[in-house]
Amino acid sequence: MALISPTIRPCGPEHLETVLAIEQEAVSCLERPDLLRRNTPEMWRRCLAAPHLCLGAWVGEELAGFAVLYVPQPGDGEDLSVLLTKVDAAAHTSANFKICIVRPQWRGRGLQVLLGKHLGREARARGIDLLCATASPYNKPSVHSLLALGYQADHILTKYGYERMLFYCVNFDIRI
Repeated sequence: MALISPTIRPCGPEHLETVLAIEQEAVSCLERPDLLRRNTPEMWRRCLAAPHLCLGAWVGEELAGFAVLYVPQPGDGEDLSVLLTKVDAAAHTSANFKICIVRPQWRGRGLQVLLGKHLGREARARGIDLLCATASPYNKPSVHSLLALGYQADHILTKYGYERMLFYCVNFDIRI
């Protein structure tokens, strides 16, 4: 499929219902629903508000996909950097590339990588120099996209009730 040139802009709390519907649509199309971690509506509310950032890829008026830069807060249990074994997270300012979902009809067009690059650029502008992410080791599109963005695999762990690969990207260079 051909690459597209969507408009990238933030999603906010007013997009909650659309985000939930796209998440449900994406999960319903998977042969293995455990490959995509579902978030609770409460977690989505947090992701759609500061200090976090949800960027959407808009094709016309349609939200084709979105990705979240999650800035862990003290006590929220979401700091993936503390789980790293190959990087001294204390020497960095970190955040999570929490999730990226692309609607089935827009998959295969580079949107995960494009959204990841935009989130990386936003992270750098905030002084963040270490990004962490998890993906099912069996979710080949997500693993491929993370590797294409320059992430490196750290180790496999159990997170969110499933086997996940922990990835990191440190001192990343963002080119869009």
